[in-house]
Amino acid sequence: MKTPNASKLAAALEALPDGVILCDAEGRVRWANRRARKWLALPADEGAEARLPAVLPGLPWPPETTGHVRSPEGRLLSVQAWPLPGGEEFVLQVRPASTRSDDWQPLLLRQLLEGLRRPVANIRAAIETLASYPDMASDLAAQFQHIIREQTEALARLLEQTVSAYTRYLQAHWPLERMPAAELLQLMVSALQQDARRVRIAATCPPGIVQADRQLWFRLWELLGRQLRQVLPRGREWVLRAESDERLLWIDLCWQGRGLPPERLRRWLTQTLTLDEQGLSLTLAEVLAWHEADLWVQRDARGARLRLVLPVVRLKS
Repeated sequence: MKTPNASKLAAALEALPDGVILCDAEGRVRWANRRARKWLALPADEGAEARLPAVLPGLPWPPETTGHVRSPEGRLLSVQAWPLPGGEEFVLQVRPASTRSDDWQPLLLRQLLEGLRRPVANIRAAIETLASYPDMASDLAAQFQHIIREQTEALARLLEQTVSAYTRYLQAHWPLERMPAAELLQLMVSALQQDARRVRIAATCPPGIVQADRQLWFRLWELLGRQLRQVLPRGREWVLRAESDERLLWIDLCWQGRGLPPERLRRWLTQTLTLDEQGLSLTLAEVLAWHEADLWVQRDARGARLRLVLPVVRLKS
């Protein structure tokens, strides 16, 4: 990376939670930060040549503004690209399209450790003070005893919340079953066909096997369908269209009429599904994450629609 203040810029880009890649018009990687090298299995040696079209099959080249690909390890990645002035170089931002469930457990542990620091430090300081001054005035000693009691209660709440979150993490891991893409679309049609809403699949569904939990997937689209019916024109038909390659399956939910603001979809995805009598619940965003799927509002010449992408299962030959 040969720019003014290159070392400072590189250090800042290394600290980003997303992957950042600088490449030329042929797709040759000129520089990549640590996350991009890890996710795309790029060589750490900047002198070793790597070409993005080879590393990420299915990535349009020159790159489009945004897209989805699968990493060499099979992870679903969202890619955004910006051409630099002159069009000879591109900057690409790479991030996981959804948070894998495997990442939740370390997150819970990190939150627990961070939450323990202050209460433990306060309790220790209060106990050491009481031990150092055994003849302390009773009213002052009562204040330190109050600190110990208050911080102990805070610790108990933190542990209880963490155990509850971890239990929820374990309970939320329903096994995903393999199903043909056509079967997944039929499941979506059944969920969306409420209140006599007409929903059809536009054409023959492409081949491919995906992984899904039937109950979660049905409940997800049942709730989204209720939300869509409140904001979209009545009496209009909804159409599902699908396309795929050997890595990804794209499904479009299309309709005629006004579009859907992206911020409204983001609000919907924070809503929860209650899954059992104990009140266990997941947000719609968590359901998508469990399926390693991404959902967004797509706007182009064909109008506005919801676009969904899921990984296609690689079958062993």
